[in-house]
Amino acid sequence: MTDRPLVRVLGPVRCTDRAGGDSAPAGAMPRRLLVALALAGPEGRSVTGLTDDLWSEEPPRNPRAAIQMLVSRLRASAAEGLLESTPTGYRVAGSDLALAEAAGAADAEAALALWTGEPGADLEPDALADDLVVRAARARSRLLRLAGRRLLDDGRAADALPLLERLVEAAPLDGAATALLMRAAADDGRVDAALAAFAAHRERLADALGADPEPDLVRLNAELLRAQAAPATGELVGVRAATTPLLGREADLARLEATVPAHRLTSIVGTGGLGKTRLAHETALRLADRYERVVFTELAGAQGDGDVELVVGAAVGARPVQRARRLAEALPPDLPTRTREVLGARRTLLVLDNCEHVVDAAAALAADLLGAVPGLTVLTTSRVPLLLPGEAVVAPRPLAAATDAAALFVERATAARPGVALDRELVERICSRLDGLPLAIELAAARLRSMALPELDARLADRFAVLVGGDRTAPDRHRTLLAVIEWSRRLLSPAAAEALAALAVFPDGFTASAADAVLQTDAAELLTELVDQSLLTVAEARPGRSRYRMLETVREYGLRELRDSGRLADALARFDAWALRFARATSPGLLAGIDPRAAGAVAEEEETLLALVRRDARTEAAVAALALLAESWLYRGEFEPIAGVLPALLEAGRVPPASPEAVSETIRALAIGTSVALIASSPEAVRALALLRRLVRHGDAPPGFWTVFARELLLAPGFTAGVGALDALAADPDPLVAAFALTMRSQLAENAGRLDAALVDLAAMDALTTRHGYTWLRYLGRINIASLRSQRGEHAAALAVALRTRREIEELGVETDVRQLEWLVAACRLSIGEVDEAERGFERLAGSRGRGGAEDEADNRVLAAAGLAEVATVRRDAPLALARWDEVLAIQARSGSPWRLLAAGGALAAQVELGVPAASLARPYRRLRTRLIAVARLQNARIDAPVTGSGLVGLAAALRPVDAEAAQELLRLGAALAARRDLPSVARVLAGIAPAEPPGPDAAARVIALLRSPAVRRGPAED
Repeated sequence: MTDRPLVRVLGPVRCTDRAGGDSAPAGAMPRRLLVALALAGPEGRSVTGLTDDLWSEEPPRNPRAAIQMLVSRLRASAAEGLLESTPTGYRVAGSDLALAEAAGAADAEAALALWTGEPGADLEPDALADDLVVRAARARSRLLRLAGRRLLDDGRAADALPLLERLVEAAPLDGAATALLMRAAADDGRVDAALAAFAAHRERLADALGADPEPDLVRLNAELLRAQAAPATGELVGVRAATTPLLGREADLARLEATVPAHRLTSIVGTGGLGKTRLAHETALRLADRYERVVFTELAGAQGDGDVELVVGAAVGARPVQRARRLAEALPPDLPTRTREVLGARRTLLVLDNCEHVVDAAAALAADLLGAVPGLTVLTTSRVPLLLPGEAVVAPRPLAAATDAAALFVERATAARPGVALDRELVERICSRLDGLPLAIELAAARLRSMALPELDARLADRFAVLVGGDRTAPDRHRTLLAVIEWSRRLLSPAAAEALAALAVFPDGFTASAADAVLQTDAAELLTELVDQSLLTVAEARPGRSRYRMLETVREYGLRELRDSGRLADALARFDAWALRFARATSPGLLAGIDPRAAGAVAEEEETLLALVRRDARTEAAVAALALLAESWLYRGEFEPIAGVLPALLEAGRVPPASPEAVSETIRALAIGTSVALIASSPEAVRALALLRRLVRHGDAPPGFWTVFARELLLAPGFTAGVGALDALAADPDPLVAAFALTMRSQLAENAGRLDAALVDLAAMDALTTRHGYTWLRYLGRINIASLRSQRGEHAAALAVALRTRREIEELGVETDVRQLEWLVAACRLSIGEVDEAERGFERLAGSRGRGGAEDEADNRVLAAAGLAEVATVRRDAPLALARWDEVLAIQARSGSPWRLLAAGGALAAQVELGVPAASLARPYRRLRTRLIAVARLQNARIDAPVTGSGLVGLAAALRPVDAEAAQELLRLGAALAARRDLPSVARVLAGIAPAEPPGPDAAARVIALLRSPAVRRGPAED
């Protein structure tokens, strides 16, 4: 089932060896290690967890070293890549257990062949072996159930029987397993065996639990008993057996099999092309043995309400109305009476297919027949429910593109042209574009008779022209995709039909208020009609807030209709007007902090607003959308999408704003985009600054936060001038401007190593933001407060602030990136001795993913790996700690990344502490020294003092055995630069060194001079 190297535990423990075969590991402990990692799955197992698995009672003195030895032994003989290291331990590339647990119905029979014996038989009996036995048994039972059900559904009852007998043997008290076995036996013509299976199950339940079988099983037994004296299947009228497998609908069929007998009226409801008729035929066939007669009635040919009774009467075999010729003759019954008589003669399932175009008449007839014929059950298919009392609605969903839809496409495509080349990724993309609609997929697959898959993908830009033909026996309304949608449209009122087209301008769904704006009316009734006709779906995007969505196929039909009728420009203009109003109404909720309602609304409309920008970034609506999105991403810590829309921002910035509001929005968007571009050293930053300068220096530039931010900081003639402006801005009457200025000034103070001054500014900012409700700035400030206290070694106080801030963010319910906060919590816990809690925090951080792009991800990995390395160092586990520090240094982050510099300093200090010889430290020493010089030269006046100081402390630790005096100079300067004391390896080197006055504006020069001094430059010598 896979070409990857595997660990095999479903039988004797074996693994793929270097020759590509399977071999048993030598010794009991390597076997146990492989079993533990196979049970752990793709997440792997930490060293601590593996210790518990392998030595539950008496672990060795150094379990990590013992595990490393076991891993080394296995790697020497195992296939390349079988055993992989993780930040916390190890994992295996794959296992037969994982394959068995992941296998679906289509692969179940093949997966059962993975068992080569009794799992756990070659292990000592203990918790690990018990866990393997339980997991393997559970997986085997699931596969037996899936394979047996699939064979049964495919009409291969004889093949299903042995699998289901094994299933019942494995799960003797499972009523569902017994039901499958009974069904298989009955379908194979062995009703006596099915009844015997029920009797055995009843005895087992009574002996083990003193209980009776489930009601469904009792009913099945009763039906089989009746079947012994009755025909195996009721009379079928109009029911057709499929010529191809019905893929991806097993769950829907199971629901229908349970629902139809339990309700007198069931409706299969969904959009056109979903396969409702096929489901109804298959359901009728599966339920045929529960009824004496099954009648399938196709209402598609009914031209109007008056035809419904005639079509149904003809289908059930009611005689047409005749007139009496003489007074002495009895009058024959009329058609309705005769229809009721025929249906009442036997227990009947009546299927009414395609009711949507005559739904009122179909509903009236169903209500009349159900009231008059107690033994009647009705199943309907429609794009709208009948809305009768007691109606059960089953609404099948489109097929999942990556699984069932792709399987259907492949099956139909290979049937149309055997040997056709099919790229799985492209197949899934096509199925996604076709909304997972079975009809559309079948029509698309049929086109591969005459074109290649990439050609089909390209031509789907006009899907209605491509998706034609298909099954010659299908009704006209299913011969083309266009006909499917047009059939639905004809059932709409004129106003709803117009609304369907107009709402197609929304690319990612819409709210009721957005629909009101585009339709310029109260759209509630129109939306209800479209939902009832299955042309829209509705769900709660957030509690109490509904969102409507349109299948992409229906949406393209609507856009096509707008284009053909010349209404597209008008509809887009109304859409743009809505977007402009939405952006301007929502923005204040962000500017004042994070209003959860505003943030949630922006997240919901993000794709819609981006589509507006992609269409034309120069419009007033697009500029407002860009400003709103950029600000939202900024607050959520997502810098990569801001960089992604920078070209659109530059395009928008070249167009003169049309209104004062547009000027403010353009400045806001460009200010945020320019900031990100400057941080990323993007070449587009120069153009962005030029556009921003033109706007801000214009006489009509409105006052406000972003104008002040751009003018005083981004556009300041130099760094010193920008810093000087913060003093005035901190006293600005606009509290938002003042709060942001205090934040910026505290950041600059922290960078300069003036931690006391930074805390004073942050305290003032906290009071200001709390008073005015600037939520985002408040929690940003509190994260910085926790960070500063942590840097100063006040770990308990920092932890309290960090935990309180995390609770506030969670209560706010806003999606944002809090990885720095998570790192702070873990680092503080480690510093106060809560080592296990710290390790769990760093492990969570290792598994998290940020939103800032590849560099941000690298920084995240550095942080998490360094934290785990610090944990191992604190525990004095030298082999594991050194291995983890090596992993930290191997992560390819930006050379000037502050987190990478901090980690490099910590690594050097920790390696000295762990006893690494000075000669072995020469190369990392030189690398860190060179990097610190480069960063100091680049940053100059903006040097990050705590980061640089931490690097100097790492160098000092490595230099001390060689030149204690030079090392002391590095330590004194590192302490003056406020080296971070929340890195335990750095803090231990700083122990006893009192903080000193920051070196001032010449800090970079002093750092470079010391690093270039002969003693420091020489450093430890290599062997």
